[in-house]
Amino acid sequence: MKLKHIISLSAITLPITVGCVDLNFSEVQTNDKEWVYSMPSYVSGLVSNVYAHVRYDLGQYNGAMKASATDESDYAISISDIHKFYNGGWSPINPFDQIWTNNYSGIAQANNFLEELDKIYLSLEEYRYNVTVSPYEDLKKQFELYEFQVRFLRAYFYFELVRTYGDVPLVTKVLTNAEANVMTRTPAKEVFKFIIDECDAIADKLPITYEDEPNQDINRINRITVLALKARTLLYQASPLFNSSGDKTLWFAAAKANKDVIDFAPVTGVQMGKYAELSGESSYANKEMIWIRGTGTPQDWKMNSVEKFNFPIGVENGQSGNCPTQSLVDAYEYKAGNNKGKTFGEVWTGNTINLSTSNPYADLDPRFAMTVVKNGDVWPAYTGKAIETFEGGANASPIYGATQTGYYLRKLCDPNANISTNNPSPKRHNFVLYRLSEFYLNYAEAIYHVTGRADDEGDFGLTANKAISTVRARSDVKMPNFQGNDPSFMNKYMRERMIELAFEDHRFWDVRRWKKGNEFFATVKTANLTKSSDGIILTRGQRARGWEDKYYFFPIPFTEIQKNNKLVQNPGW
Repeated sequence: MKLKHIISLSAITLPITVGCVDLNFSEVQTNDKEWVYSMPSYVSGLVSNVYAHVRYDLGQYNGAMKASATDESDYAISISDIHKFYNGGWSPINPFDQIWTNNYSGIAQANNFLEELDKIYLSLEEYRYNVTVSPYEDLKKQFELYEFQVRFLRAYFYFELVRTYGDVPLVTKVLTNAEANVMTRTPAKEVFKFIIDECDAIADKLPITYEDEPNQDINRINRITVLALKARTLLYQASPLFNSSGDKTLWFAAAKANKDVIDFAPVTGVQMGKYAELSGESSYANKEMIWIRGTGTPQDWKMNSVEKFNFPIGVENGQSGNCPTQSLVDAYEYKAGNNKGKTFGEVWTGNTINLSTSNPYADLDPRFAMTVVKNGDVWPAYTGKAIETFEGGANASPIYGATQTGYYLRKLCDPNANISTNNPSPKRHNFVLYRLSEFYLNYAEAIYHVTGRADDEGDFGLTANKAISTVRARSDVKMPNFQGNDPSFMNKYMRERMIELAFEDHRFWDVRRWKKGNEFFATVKTANLTKSSDGIILTRGQRARGWEDKYYFFPIPFTEIQKNNKLVQNPGW
């Protein structure tokens, strides 16, 4: 039996685990290969090994997220590697090479698997009556999905590479070391085309859902997931980093692909969910999720690493971690009251705010309170204690590792997780890879670049305003609609995207694809709180960060260039 197809569901509800075997086929005998490819559990394990290369950013830099290399966040621990992204410590010798090594490792495993497809053989006599495995026909149907599943993953890995490095070697077969060491970089345009062509080739081969499929694989990819990869890929290709001429045909293709995701969502059961349910142990059940990644091993969630990294200092075992900035807080709009429609930053323009006589946080966009912990909030709930971020407070300087921004992170943390040593409550975590609101926002950006107006639906029956308003209309947010043709639409759009997708590994890449690094990342705004007889005073501050245009792309690791002198380093590195 030969493989054909992909496996999936709209949400991964279990961690992706590495399979039973870890084989380097160059070191085993041919008969061993044949044996492996005749054993269902081993074949499934090989596919799981490819899946294991799908990364998630819940603190992959020793607790720090890439959000802390942006204006969303600042990492409280001063010695963290994340600061190298902007303080001069980043180089080809210290390249943050996980993206290069991890994705090319996944691609190599995918290529190996795809080249060995013909060796997969399930004996009819052995399995038809073997009650210890799935019924043969169900097993056969399941295995027929593997080819397309692995092709999707390979395309996904190439997207990760091309947005990070630009031109990258495009390899679709197993290489010898000699062949690998003379590969040149393929133009980004061709890599994008490969990803899009692969998505077009495999999308219709996938089930819409797995409710009627044998085994109901819950760790995999369905049709809308492939549409999502294509849509995001086209958005990046149309963006200024890769589209310096502003070619509108690329924006049109991006608008169409993202509208395809929106239109297909009801068919697959995907719909807008509650913002509050994007975090926590049961986030996989949020109907908005298209594809999520469970946190690898049981230890990740039993140890509550996300909460340990990000609960405030002063909470037992809390490490402060990724602290939202005043730059992020300034972006939130007021939902009601005299300041409705204005942002925090537009209303509170002075250098200081007396938090004892004013409440600048009242009537803010509800997403603020679901993302940010401010002074006076009871957090985490099990402590019953209000957070004190003013100097000398229980969760503030001069304690080492306390927030330097005046805020702590709520989003992504499970409010029911207890990290105390004697009474822990283990909670698992899921990282969002694709969810529906992203594609409404992607569409809004693309159609605006096509039509030049926020109130023009173009060829797709949906205006940019309406797409964004759909995101803001979710039941626990209900922010006012975007209306008219505001000349500052793109600024408001970028702000909306920052808020909606905060801490989901978008801002780091969005600002790069817009080529606005110096505008947004050169400095970040902070807040310093002090307590006196006059009350608690918030004083605005800012932290200078280095930005150089070479940061738009990562450096290729020096070790790779040493092995292959045909790899040309990215400019400036």
